[in-house]
Amino acid sequence: MRKPDIFDEIIQCLKTGEKTGADTSMDEETLRAFYNPPVRKTAPRGSAPAPMRTRASVVPQEGRQVNTAPRQAAPVQNIQGMPPAYAPDIPEWESLRTECAACMKCGLGPTRTNMVFADGNPHAELMFIGEGPGADEDATGVPFVGRAGELLSRMIAAMTFDRKTETCIANIVKCRPPGNRNPSDDEAAACMPYLKRQIAMVNPKVIVLLGAVPLLYLFNLKGIMKLRGLWLDYNGIPVMPTYHPAFLLRNPAAKKDAWADLQAVMAVFGRKPAPRR
Repeated sequence: MRKPDIFDEIIQCLKTGEKTGADTSMDEETLRAFYNPPVRKTAPRGSAPAPMRTRASVVPQEGRQVNTAPRQAAPVQNIQGMPPAYAPDIPEWESLRTECAACMKCGLGPTRTNMVFADGNPHAELMFIGEGPGADEDATGVPFVGRAGELLSRMIAAMTFDRKTETCIANIVKCRPPGNRNPSDDEAAACMPYLKRQIAMVNPKVIVLLGAVPLLYLFNLKGIMKLRGLWLDYNGIPVMPTYHPAFLLRNPAAKKDAWADLQAVMAVFGRKPAPRR
């Protein structure tokens, strides 16, 4: 029998119809997505604003107000050195992948097994950004394929998104820090230009930050416990910080807050958990 993970209590709540003040009903297919981990890969791959939760808003250090509305299609401002957004072009995406694979700008390059570029669809409207590869990701060249990745896949399925076709997943750094430690400032600084170019190519409608590391290096903000669930703005793109799946695996009590954050993201897209039949 599978050891219960941190979302099992949410599932039990959904099954028993516990009142939470939000529409959290799911169909059986979505419930199975929580219970059954996805098949793990063994080789790398070749409109109205959202209803806001009742929490105080936050102003990033740059002084820009939080933006909770879906981003318009117009080109974004060139803020924080990010190139103007444009429609993703697959050859250019692959060219950037090749550039990253040859990168030796920091000490992580010589120690990697595989560079971990991204997973999913570069045309996706929903983008997830984590911190860096772990051992499983370093072995496969694909982000979020370990235990935390399996949980993220079930979270995405619960949001009624398909991980491969409707999301794009990347990290602050593309090579594994030794011992799965957080990336250093120098390592993040070397890799951030690649991530900013990825964001510009994908040009997503919403970004979800997974944990404290992307919050720090994209916004120069600390305090994921206080800032999770609060909409931020990155070059005109609404950004939702939430907990990293690895943190959720260690801290079951955080699951309800994470699910609330994901529901706020779903609302931007007009999506709700499918009603039970």
